[in-house]
Amino acid sequence: MEKVKEMFVEFKSIFFSKDVLKENESHANTVVATTMINLFLVCLITFVLVSLNIFKVGTTVMTAVLTTNFLLLVIPAIICFIIKENNKWIKIFLFTCFILAIAISDAILKYNVTLLMVLPIILAARYYNKKFTIWVAMYTVIAFIISTGLSVYYGQQDLNGYNLIIPQGTTITINSTLRDAISNVKVDEFQRIINIYLHLFLPKLFVFSIISFACVQISQSGKNMIEKQIEITEKTSRLNTELDLAYNIQKGMLPSTFPAFPEHDEIDIYAMSTPAKEVGGDFYDMFLVDENHLAVCMADVSGKGVPAALFMMVSQILIKVITDEGGRVNEVITRVNNILSKGNKLGLFVTAWFGIVDLKTGIIEFVNAGHNAPLVYSTRKGSFEYLKTKANFVIAGMENTKYEKAEYKLEPGDRLFLYTDGVVEATNEKNNMYGEQRLQEFLNKNSDFSVKDTIINLKKDLDKFTEKSIQFDDITMLELQYKESLVNIITKEFRADSSQLPQVQNFVDMELKRHNFDSKTVNEIILAVEEVFVNIAKYAYKDKNGKCIITIKNTENSIEFTFEDNGIQFNPLEKELPDVTLPKEKRNIGGLGIYLVKKTMDKVEYKYENCTNILKIIKFI
Repeated sequence: MEKVKEMFVEFKSIFFSKDVLKENESHANTVVATTMINLFLVCLITFVLVSLNIFKVGTTVMTAVLTTNFLLLVIPAIICFIIKENNKWIKIFLFTCFILAIAISDAILKYNVTLLMVLPIILAARYYNKKFTIWVAMYTVIAFIISTGLSVYYGQQDLNGYNLIIPQGTTITINSTLRDAISNVKVDEFQRIINIYLHLFLPKLFVFSIISFACVQISQSGKNMIEKQIEITEKTSRLNTELDLAYNIQKGMLPSTFPAFPEHDEIDIYAMSTPAKEVGGDFYDMFLVDENHLAVCMADVSGKGVPAALFMMVSQILIKVITDEGGRVNEVITRVNNILSKGNKLGLFVTAWFGIVDLKTGIIEFVNAGHNAPLVYSTRKGSFEYLKTKANFVIAGMENTKYEKAEYKLEPGDRLFLYTDGVVEATNEKNNMYGEQRLQEFLNKNSDFSVKDTIINLKKDLDKFTEKSIQFDDITMLELQYKESLVNIITKEFRADSSQLPQVQNFVDMELKRHNFDSKTVNEIILAVEEVFVNIAKYAYKDKNGKCIITIKNTENSIEFTFEDNGIQFNPLEKELPDVTLPKEKRNIGGLGIYLVKKTMDKVEYKYENCTNILKIIKFI
């Protein structure tokens, strides 16, 4: 009973089993429908040739075949083209009509159509559905068993069915049909039917079975191939999604907003990184250590892909964190090296050039840890030259390595160009590298451009040089120009008293006249300064006498106001901002002042040092 139930389930699954791929079934249906149309066209051409007496077949017989094929081939095919849906019953409908048309044609034109019985099974294999292919094979066999039986009495009979039972020496003349020709010959009809099935049908069935077996194997192999392809596609899609995420994370870690430090007009800096793969091992960084010192870094992790990218992110974070903790550049690199060297089982390492620029003096202290020598443009010499110093060992290569620092003084107008080896090792189709000399010549020819235009144009020159060659290494560049500072700083002390507000307004107004601010911007700045000063006067000292020091810093790109008081420690940025969308009666009391300051100024910062509240508000120009 269980076997019967299992067989029923298997038979049911032919019609209701899950298809391998809906898009494949839809295309396979189209192929079958197109084949049916083509087969009818062959039948139509044959009918025309019969009408012209080129083929010798009865006109009545060909008319019957043509009519049958039109009903069972053309109409179902047209229905398939019209519906165009991934419905399981479409393929069942198509093959039922297709096999039926061929079987009827075989019964009528016995000795002309038999070869077509393999066509449905070949087309069924295209669905890559093993059970469906078996179903088509079984249906075809049943249809041709019936058509063979019908051909015994109807249609154009095959003379081979009589060869074994007609007496030897009998002469048969066929003028119309075979049945008419042997009407006067004594024939054992039962033996003739046995001969037809035994000697004619069984050999064809044997050949058909071999072809069917091959088609079933093809359909199963095709199914396995498609399922494997789907699995690979899904894995590839997930991997690409993860790589895109990794790329965005990595890209987000690299400074990409320029000008990077608009409040410091004494420097101009720009950088670009183009990974060879989805993620890369190169990185650059730039950050202020304090108000007067800027750290710059250019590094290249050995290897490619995800491992190098992960090592790159760890290295970048470590350099920044340890720099913020204080120490000389060589001390920073020494600590980073010791941390990265521990547990470095993959054997990755980092070449890096790391320096800290004193923005007041232009003196830069740096460590070259096995990295490419940078180029420095000297305004005195009017050219770029390589800044070659004794290179230290790479980072993460060996624990407890000692790193020596070097020093260089940038004069106003001087430039520092940092890069990774992907620039000089960029290779064209002739296997020639871009090289250090070509890089130096390019920079000298473009020394009048801004740092941004220099790097953009250099990337274009690299692309032109390499043309269609594949990029094998990450390309990363950074250029810094040290300029003469145009900073103007003025400081004044006021009593922390609201009565001092007019003096504060006059002090601010005089400095604002140095810039061509529109009246709206001037009003916003004055209003923000008033809010900060009044808050200090009211709440910092709790009715005790105190002072408020206001420092105004004018640069080419910004105006900055710093308020210092020794009152109660209070960080206004931590206070929850009011919801201005609520009705007035439903809002919490307070908070509007700092909300106004944040809305009118471009940047607001707070810190507490040496028992002093320091609030800085900045407006960029």
